[in-house]
Amino acid sequence: MLRYIIKRLLLMIPTLVGVAVLIFLLMRVVPGDVVELRFAGESAFASKENLAIERTRLGLDQPVWKQFLTWMAGLVRFDFGTSMWTGAPISEEIRLRFALSLQLAIMATLVAVMLAIPLGVLAALKQDTWVDYAVRVFSIAGLAMPSFWLGIVFILGLLIVFRWLPPMVYTPLWVNPVQNLAQLIWPALAVGYRYSAVATRMTRSAMLEVLREDYIRTARAKGLWQKLILSRHALKNAMLPVLTVIALEFAFLMGGLVVTEQVFNLNGLGLLFVESVAHRDYTLTQALVLLVAFVFIFVNFLVDLAYAWIDPRIRFR
Repeated sequence: MLRYIIKRLLLMIPTLVGVAVLIFLLMRVVPGDVVELRFAGESAFASKENLAIERTRLGLDQPVWKQFLTWMAGLVRFDFGTSMWTGAPISEEIRLRFALSLQLAIMATLVAVMLAIPLGVLAALKQDTWVDYAVRVFSIAGLAMPSFWLGIVFILGLLIVFRWLPPMVYTPLWVNPVQNLAQLIWPALAVGYRYSAVATRMTRSAMLEVLREDYIRTARAKGLWQKLILSRHALKNAMLPVLTVIALEFAFLMGGLVVTEQVFNLNGLGLLFVESVAHRDYTLTQALVLLVAFVFIFVNFLVDLAYAWIDPRIRFR
């Protein structure tokens, strides 16, 4: 097992290097650069001498291969450099926003799991009954409603019914837990419901498949309790595809909640991503893409380890 873990960790390196090469080249292919955008915001005309001086200051006058090697040398030292647009260290730009996006993703995942697994199991046990139909309508509604629209409904409902609005200024959890949760619980519910719809459908399908297996019929024939059959035999085997869906959705939430963040006035990684691309901020965009890629790769790695923990057959192989 240790050999497998070390091997998977080492395989992350060429994957991240490939992502780094790809995003570096794509950012250089896009027309325009951060210098042109900055001077365009100041005036309608900028002299070529000023543009050249600014490009020299940012290192954009160097050959592409030299820019790439300089950037990679910084990554080896865990130095992402400074933002070309703001001039602030990229690690500081990402730090607070990463904490916000990570907390929101964890809270939304907890909401989704608490909804999806019980409802999916219940729908599978009560197949083709009114309970199953109700769960299916609930999940289809979640797929049909965008999370940002549901967030707007939450805000309007709180304002009209309770005459109260959640805090619109982000407060870290370690500063004021009550105010932090009062703000993030609503986007977590909106995103978690949308997230749970996919996981509910997957849980139902996986449970229906497992409940038809021979070992489930044998366990019932032996007189085992229904709760024991579900918890020890059926649910553990049905959780493998569900775990994959939950993990991939969690990785997506780290950088894919741009509109929802704007609805709740959250300055997370998604909004930072859009701003960095709009400003042609090469260094910041490259760092964000690498961060999101690392999250996807690391989450997939944890899912593979969870497979071996849930299913002994995988571990023994």
